[in-house]
Amino acid sequence: MEQLTYSASDISQLLGVSISAAYNLFHREDFPTLKIGTRLFVLKDKFHQWLSEHSEPGQFPS
Repeated sequence: MEQLTYSASDISQLLGVSISAAYNLFHREDFPTLKIGTRLFVLKDKFHQWLSEHSEPGQFPS
């Protein structure tokens, strides 16, 4: 079965950032977070779309 979502741990590994930095992304208003119960996820396609939109020079959020 294909993975449909990423967790903060997945995002941390994909971006090469700390887990706390990944959680900070999940709490941004412009990040497409999906909350299921108490867990935070991002749909795989929404993450790649968000990353593409924010990967222009000078556009990546700090």
